[in-house]
Order: sequence, then C-alpha cells, then structure tokens
Amino acid sequence: MPPGILTPTQPSSKHSATLDASGIDPEAWKKKSFWQLFNISIGFLGIQFAWAIQMGQMSPLLERLGSNPQLLGLISCAGPVTGVLVQPIIGALSDGCQLSMGRRRPFLLMGALLTAVALILMPSSTELWMAAVLLWLLDASINTTQGPYRAIVSDVVHKSQQATAYSLMGLTIGLGSVAAFLIAAQIPSLHNLFYLGASAMVLAILWTVITTPEPPASPITVPQEFAAPKGNFFVDTIKSIVSMPTEGLKLCVAHSFTWFGLACLFTFFSVFVPHHVFGAATPQSPHYEEGVQWVSYCYAAMNALCFLFSAFIGKLCAATSKKMTHTLGLLCMGGAFLAMPFLTSPMHVMIAMGLVGLGWATTLSIPFALLSDHLPSGKAGVMMGTFNIFIAAPGVLSNLLVGPIVSHYHNNHAVALIVGGVAILVSALLLQTVKEVQVLPSQVLHTEDAEPALASA
Repeated sequence: MPPGILTPTQPSSKHSATLDASGIDPEAWKKKSFWQLFNISIGFLGIQFAWAIQMGQMSPLLERLGSNPQLLGLISCAGPVTGVLVQPIIGALSDGCQLSMGRRRPFLLMGALLTAVALILMPSSTELWMAAVLLWLLDASINTTQGPYRAIVSDVVHKSQQATAYSLMGLTIGLGSVAAFLIAAQIPSLHNLFYLGASAMVLAILWTVITTPEPPASPITVPQEFAAPKGNFFVDTIKSIVSMPTEGLKLCVAHSFTWFGLACLFTFFSVFVPHHVFGAATPQSPHYEEGVQWVSYCYAAMNALCFLFSAFIGKLCAATSKKMTHTLGLLCMGGAFLAMPFLTSPMHVMIAMGLVGLGWATTLSIPFALLSDHLPSGKAGVMMGTFNIFIAAPGVLSNLLVGPIVSHYHNNHAVALIVGGVAILVSALLLQTVKEVQVLPSQVLHTEDAEPALASA
C-alpha cells in the first residue's frame, strides 16, 4: 500500500476498560510508559526510509536500465497489487502464529530482512527484468512488515492508550518521511543510499522487536461480525461493494479518482523532474543525477507540509466541514499537478509539491472519517477493507493506462501529471455529491476519548 497509511484491522475500542467479575482489569498488563509506546513506533522510521528510496529512486533506476513509460507503469503496479494481496494474507497468518516470540514480531522481522535483501541487490541490477523482480519483492516485503503494525497496537497496548500509540506512529511516519528524503538527497551514490536504507530498515524494526515483548502466543477468537469473509475473494468483494451504503459508495468512487491521480505522481514525477526541469535528454545526461536529487527535496517538502498541515485539519473541519476541508486539499493538489508541466524553476516545482502535501494530508485522513459516518454498526472492518480496493485498484489502472499515453506523446512525462491533475479535480467534483453527517457539538468526543481511524503523515 501507499506510504504513510496506517489503518486498524478491527473496530475502535471504547475508552473504558472491561472489568472481569472480580472488578479487575484483565488487560492492566498492557499499560505502557510513554517511551514504551514510542519504541513501538520506531520501526516506522525504517519503513519510511524504504518507501522514500522507492519513491525517489526506482523510476530513474528503471529508466537507466532501458525502461520506457509503458513498462514503467506496468512494473510500478507492484505497490498496489502486493498491498492488496500480501497484507491480508500476512494478517491472517500472524493471527494464527504460535511461535514463542509472539504473533506479530516474527513477521515484522521477516519483512525487514527481505526488504533489506531487495534493497542491497537493487543497485547492482544489470538488466531491467532483474530490477523489476526486485521491486516486486521489495513491495511485498515492506507490506509484510507494515501489515502486523496494524494489529500489534491492539495486541500489546491498553485500550486507554491506543489513541496515543497511533498518534506517536503518525508522528514517526511524518518525521521519518521528511528525514528519509532529506538524507536521500545528500547521498549521490546509489549503492550507498540503498545500503543505508537496508541498514535503517533492519535496525529500526529490530529496535521495535526487541523492546516490545508480546504475550505468549495463543489462539484468538474473532467475533463473528468482525471475522474475515469466507468464500471466493472476488465474490465477497463484490458483495461488500454492493452492500455498502449509497453515500459510502459515492465516496469510494470519488476517492478512487484521487488515487488514480496520485499514482501518476508516484510513478512519473521522479523522471519528470530530471527531464523537464533540469533538461536531461537521457539518463546519461550531465544534469540527470542533479534532477533525481532534487526529487528527494521535493518529496521532503511535500511530506513536511503534510505533517504540519495535519495538525490543523481537525480545527478546519470543525470551522467548516470535513467535506469542505478535503475539497480545498484536493483543489490545491490538483492545481499543483496541472501547474507543474509549465514550471521550469526547480524551486517553483518544490513549492508546487508543498501544495500537493496539503491535499496529501487530507487524503490520508478525511475520507476515512467521512466513510465511518455512513457505516452500519459492526461492519466497519469489512467496509474499511473494501474501501482499500478503491485505493489499490485505481493505482493499477493508472499505471496500465497512463504509461501508454505518455509514450504516445513522445515520452513527455508532463502528460502524466496533467492526467493526474484532471483526475484529482474530478475527485473534488464527485465529492460534492456525498452527504456529510452533521455532528452536533454535544456529540463531539473529547480528543483523548476519540479512537483514531487513521494515523497519517
């Protein structure tokens, strides 16, 4: 799945603990100090470093090996495809894991080691097919590590502290993203950068694995209403979509256009900058590497603005509405996409990416909040899983369609940003058809009592 997204696998817990017949809280052992909660989130520093390398370096690396825009789009389907397939499988396997070190930590460690292997081998690729295979391995490995993070909080953190734990993860994701891109911009050697990414991934996950003990493994019982649907995957997915409330389905369609546009950015921006802004005719041109470095600075600006703006999203939603706040974010992002093909100054492109960060911040939070307003009780887990289909499928479709369009226009990567910008503006338009549930002031929970649906950066 895309970087920065962290969604819980089960419905939010109530703030108050459940006491047994003797009046004792059976989960009192889960209460953690601030630093113990912080240790759980450290692993995301490594995950974000791996994502940063992939976003900033993979498209240029594939282009150096002879990839054209059509192949670039096809290979880049690795992210959304593995996100949809790997995370549910790993989640199910970790639920039933009976190893002595716990259910989640073995998968955190396995994913980190596989990610490190892919990162170490990647810069030594001499053929396009080698890099493509390693990219799919890299995405699958990162998703193997990310999946258990969605469950480890509920496994080892007390209900009253889970909001704090998710907030700390959001903080780590934001800071890790900015730091990773800034560091990547300072390391010109591709081998050194990928080796550093592998080291950061393993060390960060090791820190979390060592400092976060799990209880002895035991079978878990999932309430029937929260159990994963059984049967044919595609049939169950279609049933979930058909049974979704009308307003939720309209939101899903609008959100799918957002992710169609974002896939254009994630795949083609890192080659757009060297060619269009720095004037590099080929990957062997003198200014190509300079352009790739500037891509990292641009992504750092995007994540920094996203991180800062996220602190004000709640207040903006309260002052206007969730729908209006997200609409403004989409307009900023879509406008920036459409402006970038006409910009030739590196600094102006960085400013445009900062505007993209505003829309990125609302995209990672508000749609989930809007969707939760329209979900029937007891169906949050299934519907949120269905919502992820409308994130991943547009990414695959975008990569399959936009690559040939770029090739048709003589490999002009700016075309991808124009297509993406139009898709995001369509998303903003469709969002206006969604009815937002109005919450009375007396119904608003205090911040410390609200369970977050998304910790984002």
